[in-house]
Amino acid sequence: MPLSVFSLGLLFLFGLALGSFGSVVVSRVPKNKSIGGRSQCPHCKQTIAARDLIPVLSFLILEGRCRHCRKNISLCYPLLELSSAGLIILPAILEGYIDPFTVSLGTALWLFLLLAVMDSESQRIPDVVSMPLIVVAFLAAYLRGEISWLAPLMGGGFFLLQWAVSRGRILGSGDIFIGIAMGCILGTWPITLLAVGIAYVVGASIACYFLASGKYTRGMRIAFVPYLFVGTVIALVFGERVLKLLSI
Repeated sequence: MPLSVFSLGLLFLFGLALGSFGSVVVSRVPKNKSIGGRSQCPHCKQTIAARDLIPVLSFLILEGRCRHCRKNISLCYPLLELSSAGLIILPAILEGYIDPFTVSLGTALWLFLLLAVMDSESQRIPDVVSMPLIVVAFLAAYLRGEISWLAPLMGGGFFLLQWAVSRGRILGSGDIFIGIAMGCILGTWPITLLAVGIAYVVGASIACYFLASGKYTRGMRIAFVPYLFVGTVIALVFGERVLKLLSI
C-alpha cells in the first residue's frame, strides 16, 4: 500500500492503541500481574471508565488528572503511546510504503520499546515479552524477502559470549534474546554490530555521567536494554549512511 496521509494516519492510530495496551503491559508484567481486567487509578483505585482510556486525547481532556481524585496522571502514559505510534509508522516512512513487512517491523520495535521501559524501571526482561519480540522480529526478517542468519547469530552470540565468560554477572540471559532480535530487525551483521557499538558508547557515556554525579555507585546494575533500543533505532535509520561513510 502506498503512503498517504490517510493510510499513515490509520497506522498511527493503530500505534496509539498498541501504546495504550503497552502501558498496561509495562505496569503489570514486571509485577507478575495479569494484563486482563480494567485499569485503575494508582492513587484512588477507582476503575477507569472507557471514555478516559482514549490514547493521548483522554490525558489532554482530563488535563493530566484522574477524573475521581484529581491526582496527577503520569506523563509516561501519553509519552509511551506517542512513542509507540511513532515506532509503528517509522518503517513505513523509511521504506515509503505500508505492507506486512513494515507493520511487523514496527511491531517488533514497539515490543523492544516495552522491554526497554521495563528494564529501566524494574531491571527485568520478562520472557513473556522478549519471546514475542523474537517471533515478530523473525517474521519481519522473513517478510523482508531474505533472511541473513549471520546477523541474529552474531547479535545473540556477542551477548552469549559475555554471559558465559562472566557467568551472568555482567548481563543476564535476556540480553542474548535481545541480540537475536536486533539482528532480525536490522537485517545485516554490519548494521547489527554498529547498533551494539552505539549502545555501548551511549550507555558508557551516560553511566560515566551518573557515576561522576553520584547518582550511581560502582557495582550497581545499570539497565542496558534502553541503550540497545536506542542503538537499534539509530542504526535502522542511519546505519546504511554511517557504513558508507566508514566504507564498510
